Amino acid sequence: MDYLTIFSSVLLAALIHASFNLSVSVLTLLSGHTLSREKSQIRLVKLLFAFTFGAIIMNILLFCAFAFFAQTIFFDGIYLFIWLVLIGLLVGTGLAVWLFYYRRSSTNKSGTEIWIPRGIAKYLNDRARKTKHSAEAFSLGLTSIISEIIFIFAPLLAATFATIQLPSHLQVVAVLLYAFISSLPTIVIACLICGGHSIAQIQVWREKNKRFFQFCSGLGLLILAGFLYASVVSPVVIGGSI
Repeated sequence: MDYLTIFSSVLLAALIHASFNLSVSVLTLLSGHTLSREKSQIRLVKLLFAFTFGAIIMNILLFCAFAFFAQTIFFDGIYLFIWLVLIGLLVGTGLAVWLFYYRRSSTNKSGTEIWIPRGIAKYLNDRARKTKHSAEAFSLGLTSIISEIIFIFAPLLAATFATIQLPSHLQVVAVLLYAFISSLPTIVIACLICGGHSIAQIQVWREKNKRFFQFCSGLGLLILAGFLYASVVSPVVIGGSI
């Protein structure tokens, strides 16, 4: 894979990750509960900054952990097999996102909620309501990323598989690029709330467009699978070299 293909894969994987909604949902919950307690704007800014920083740090840690795992399993004998498994995983995850990303809410029968274990959803909601300190908000940001690992696993793995083929100094660039792009929605929403925008309006906009983001997430996973097949598998199938 050349550098352009590698960074294109990382960028597309990061955009797919960014299209998922769990971290933003927890962020808006945290903001709403903080404002309902009539806390100062400075306290709100501190909590949102800590939450966002926690989400970014967890994205970096997960990327590095996946990259370490990828380096331990990659060797010439099973190189193509691993890519085929990953492509299949991307396709399966894309279809699952279209079919299962949202489910009917257990509390609001006319609404929907993100498909994560109900115990985790309850924990995140409870912690968002009780969080009062920056350290708690930071840990909540960490947890919100881990909680959606079932959906971000495939694109994150694709990004790390591509990244480990770069020189070490460019691997750092790829990690930071992925962490920034994947965290961009959280950063933007945090800035909007800190700037005084209504949380209710943000929630209405998210609710109105959630199916669009769900479709884009699934489509992005399928596009990434096709891109990797054309870039990695096809040259081998037709007798080329990687």
